[in-house]
Amino acid sequence: MGNNFFIDTGEIINMIFLIYSILIVIIYTGMSIISIYYFFYYRRRNIEINYDTLLSAGDAAPSVSVIASAYNESATILSCVRALLNLRYFNYDVIVVNDGSTDDTLEKLKNEFQLQKRSYIVNYKIKTKAVRGVYRSENPIYRKLIVVDKENGGKADAMNCGINISYKFYVVCVDVDSVLDRDALLRLVKVITEKEDGRVIGVGAAVHVANGCKFENGIIKKHIVPKKYFTCMQVVEYLRAFLIGRISLGQTRSLLLISGALGIFRKEAILKVGGYLTSTIGEDMELVTRVQEHYYKKKIPHLMSYIPDPLLWTEVPESTRLLGRQRTRWTRGLIDTLKLHKKLFFNPRYRSVGLLGYPYFFFFEWMAAIVELIGLVYFFIALILGKTVWSTFLLLFVFMYLFGTTFSFLGILMNEIGFHVYHKTKDVMRLVLYSMLEAFIYHPCIVFWSIKGNYMYLRGIKSWGVMNRKGF
Repeated sequence: MGNNFFIDTGEIINMIFLIYSILIVIIYTGMSIISIYYFFYYRRRNIEINYDTLLSAGDAAPSVSVIASAYNESATILSCVRALLNLRYFNYDVIVVNDGSTDDTLEKLKNEFQLQKRSYIVNYKIKTKAVRGVYRSENPIYRKLIVVDKENGGKADAMNCGINISYKFYVVCVDVDSVLDRDALLRLVKVITEKEDGRVIGVGAAVHVANGCKFENGIIKKHIVPKKYFTCMQVVEYLRAFLIGRISLGQTRSLLLISGALGIFRKEAILKVGGYLTSTIGEDMELVTRVQEHYYKKKIPHLMSYIPDPLLWTEVPESTRLLGRQRTRWTRGLIDTLKLHKKLFFNPRYRSVGLLGYPYFFFFEWMAAIVELIGLVYFFIALILGKTVWSTFLLLFVFMYLFGTTFSFLGILMNEIGFHVYHKTKDVMRLVLYSMLEAFIYHPCIVFWSIKGNYMYLRGIKSWGVMNRKGF
């Protein structure tokens, strides 16, 4: 009886895993085809564009506020702000929100940029923690810089405060552990100006790993692949996600996530939905999802776009402790967003966002780790009972290993063909060789942290955790 039950249950589980594996192959193959086609189309179309035309438009170009929130970011704050002030764009300002830092972040800003407290009327269009002071520089070189000191309220609250302070038409949200490419605003704004009907409400771009790279005065001078395995694997992961995943989601108009590290939004769109949600730790994904839900509900034509240009370089965790902390937070943020916007699930009212975007994140971003855990438990039970069909297991493992590794190789190849970021052959080879080990080292850790994130979410843990920075 027990034996027959296991056999029957095993057949059902085997069928579920077979269907899930087939769907993974179909979905990711389709995403790869879409990404490759658009990637080379975008490259051909933009290879000879002269961005100086947009630069010369001066005040006639769309106005932009670059908002960066900072909490205890002493190690990276000066490099970040220097880079922001050096952007090749005319009609913009930089708003740095000091979110109640307990270190010397604010003092460093005051000393470096000769800041003085100014009287400033804050229009609380979005409710935030109280502003303690607004600072401007006495030096005309830094006239674009505004520094806001406020009570601690978290990243989402700080971004909302920056939006309240801003008087520009668009806002660009960035992380202070990152450095923008000097042409970042030109490339982002170009996407908006190309659509004369004003439908573009948000644009995301590729984010690359800054660890190991050489910087000078907030500008990247030399791109180098980090030598540590877990840091290097994040490079592969980012290439795969931004050059395949995000491109395909953007092209199918099912993009639910624009990285919190870099994204430009029409300020009006954010204000319509009440700003970033402060009660979630996945505020970037939640905002993009909520904005699109609002526009579809009101039947307002809109477009959430994405470009593959590597416009921002960010510092990623180097220790497994910090990486695990980041990934459990990402998992909790994902679950929270899916739960808050469950009405989108296969709902044709929300077009491709409901029919493609939400199901993709539900089945292949959230459920993937849970399915793998179930499969692992089932495998060990079958092993103990002597019911393992080794030929089938090995065939499936080899196929999925080769498929996943090829997917990583594709991201590396697209990056080299399109941008040739890493000039040394040994850097590219390190990416290739390390990615061949992903299934045995990096991936199991990611699955473990995802499962842990699910457990933490069930327990109601919403803390961010401390993320120490080394600085550039």
